[in-house]
Amino acid sequence: MTSATQIRELLRAAAWLPEDGRRADRHEVADEADLGDGLRLVVTTAVGGPAHGRRFLVPVRADAEGRPSEAPGTEDFDRACVRLAAAGARIPTARGGHVAFRGSGPAPRTVRVRPFDRGWSSNSLSLLDLDGRPHLHKTYRTLGPEVREPELLRLMDGSGHTPRWFGDYSYVPPGGGPPLPLGVVYAYTPGSGMDAPLRANLRALWPELATAGPAGPAALDALVRAHLAPLAGTLTAAREFLGSFHEELRTRLGGDAPPAAYPVERALDAAEARIGALAARGRDEAVLPAAVLDDAFRALGEEAALLRTAFAASTAPRPAGPCHGDLHLSHLFADPPRVIDISTPSTGPGEAGWEEQSPLEDLVALGRALEYFSADEAADHAARLLGVDSTRTMLASLDGGAGLSPAERPPLRLVFATADAWRREVARLLLGPSSSAAEHGGEELRRLLHLRRLLHELDYNFAHARPYHAAIDLRHAPDLGRPTHRTRTLTTRN
Repeated sequence: MTSATQIRELLRAAAWLPEDGRRADRHEVADEADLGDGLRLVVTTAVGGPAHGRRFLVPVRADAEGRPSEAPGTEDFDRACVRLAAAGARIPTARGGHVAFRGSGPAPRTVRVRPFDRGWSSNSLSLLDLDGRPHLHKTYRTLGPEVREPELLRLMDGSGHTPRWFGDYSYVPPGGGPPLPLGVVYAYTPGSGMDAPLRANLRALWPELATAGPAGPAALDALVRAHLAPLAGTLTAAREFLGSFHEELRTRLGGDAPPAAYPVERALDAAEARIGALAARGRDEAVLPAAVLDDAFRALGEEAALLRTAFAASTAPRPAGPCHGDLHLSHLFADPPRVIDISTPSTGPGEAGWEEQSPLEDLVALGRALEYFSADEAADHAARLLGVDSTRTMLASLDGGAGLSPAERPPLRLVFATADAWRREVARLLLGPSSSAAEHGGEELRRLLHLRRLLHELDYNFAHARPYHAAIDLRHAPDLGRPTHRTRTLTTRN
């Protein structure tokens, strides 16, 4: 058995733990499983610090003298996990729990590790060759029932919407309880996320803008439509894919169960409370313009009131339904469309949170991603044009460049107006018109989910002192539910 002292020494020398785990006062060994050949899965519990009480996985291997080192990324560890998953093994732990492996078929004849730039992420990844077919082995650093990816990949296996599932393994603590996923092996999906072609397209627009010169909203819209035309087929195919993905997810997770009703009143109450709390905290945000903060929170409060009135007057159904759960542009692949890193909040009727999810959340998440993406690219381009820092251009975009010289304001406004026009056209192609929300609960539910996500992200950006990102949230707060305001800001404040 690996001693607690050895594990503590290993953790001090290794970068395996996520940041909150590294900031613990110490780690205690809670349990461990012997996989054979000197390999062990060690479960630790953090003591002190922001992660106090949380459990972490530390896969280790011991040399001939028993000295432990990190196992993830080593060929022995990857091969052992593949072999045990294929066999459906059940490995007892030192303190009475067990590690349950499960797989989709016989063990591959050959398992080879391919070179792979792992970088840093919240999980550890290895690229494997299983009988000539590339797979990823993902090992989770932090343990918790909120990790649902292995089960979701298993449930969606063969749908064509997610990577093929090979197998996974979970820790079942002594005395039972929900399994805590430790790792998963699934087919590698080649390609890149939707962010890559979008970034290339937007950056190629700047030279065209310089040639075209200043233009009104109609001419700007025409320019970006023509510029995005080569991506139109890719974006609309991705939109159709998302529709079929949500239907497949509903069928596989919900079966024949009647749809639950989304808890609109509870969500509105929470949003209104958060608006009030954030407005109070916003007074301490010295970097952000006070007038902009006042306008933004007034608009957010008005949006919540409009939504409450609209929901009270409507008897239309507002069905809940499963979604990806954390969809970013980088998670949506093209050619052919696929989604990765699926994390649906609840995996079936009767499970906690089933009624608190909606397919519209994925559309809202992509819309918010486009807001961040386009504003960030605009701030960067404007900064290079003006020879200033991008934080300055981002903050200047909030008030039309009031702090800039008269010569600097027109190019700043044009760049951000162009990015906004480009974002709206991408959203039209990728997410569809507002009427497409009808089948999932209507435009009001989409607006409510957008409001909740914006508030969540603004809360995070305030809490982590990120005025640059908070400025992006504030840029879009007044747009909620008011098309006339959006048209006005295109030529004035933006």
